[in-house]
Amino acid sequence: MIESLIKNLNQDIALLQLRIERDKDAGFNDMARLLESMSIQFFKAVGIANLKSKNQIRVNFPAIDAADDDKDGGIAVQVTSVADAKKISKTITTFEKKDAAGKCLKDGYAALYIFGFCKASRTATVPNYCRVVDPAFFVGKLVDLGDEEKLQTIIDSVRRLGDYSSIHPYGDIECLKIVLGYVGRNAVRHYMSCEGNLDDMTRGLKEISELIGKGTVDGKQKSKAHHEFEDQEIGEFLRHVLSQIGGIAAIMNRANRNGFVYLNQQDMRAIDEQKRSIATSAQRIAARHGIATPLDMHGVD
Repeated sequence: MIESLIKNLNQDIALLQLRIERDKDAGFNDMARLLESMSIQFFKAVGIANLKSKNQIRVNFPAIDAADDDKDGGIAVQVTSVADAKKISKTITTFEKKDAAGKCLKDGYAALYIFGFCKASRTATVPNYCRVVDPAFFVGKLVDLGDEEKLQTIIDSVRRLGDYSSIHPYGDIECLKIVLGYVGRNAVRHYMSCEGNLDDMTRGLKEISELIGKGTVDGKQKSKAHHEFEDQEIGEFLRHVLSQIGGIAAIMNRANRNGFVYLNQQDMRAIDEQKRSIATSAQRIAARHGIATPLDMHGVD
């Protein structure tokens, strides 16, 4: 039983590591906070420390994210996705930096753990009081303990974080309103017979795709990605929009001749049909959630 649970835990950790690597450019600040919460469970389960978040006391608390101020002279923890040599050095420097009164964090803690969830350097030189660890460190401890209940606590913690979309701080409806605001622009609503610059249309459609796919526009956070919505109906709508935009892009690519796009009547009708499908589904989801915004197809403004 323990062996099977350990295998499941390793699989869950590996999957979560992949998701963090994939999504770290789109809202990793939220993920960092969730990793901190999970690490508290890790350290408690293996009996190292009963940590409390320092960032709840002071946002971006220097050098450490959580600590047990009482156990074994004080135990401090820094949590990061990648604990490379640069991150480790910076953390230790800040941990040892003295203030105007000649005090530093090291004075209050006998031990410092730097927890790299995705990667942790095994070659970085650290002081005796510091230890760099990764998930394998905790898995090994759990194997030694052979405590099924503690192991299950860690599995549950990882799986809750693995489904971090369900605790994304942005609300579904507010994010849907943002998406509909972009869908309601001319790139979707203009019929091809009155479409102006095709580059502008293409740019507008790419913005919608980026917004739905990553929650960003031109790399700036606006909303959340489609997989982070709790509402299944909204998620289906967003995936439908992505599919239709993909179809439009395919037509445009086929019609591209050395940088010039030549669309025949059949191409234009096909694009209009896909735009209409987006507009119709947008009107339906807007009505479903009581959102009033112009989404109908139209000619020139």
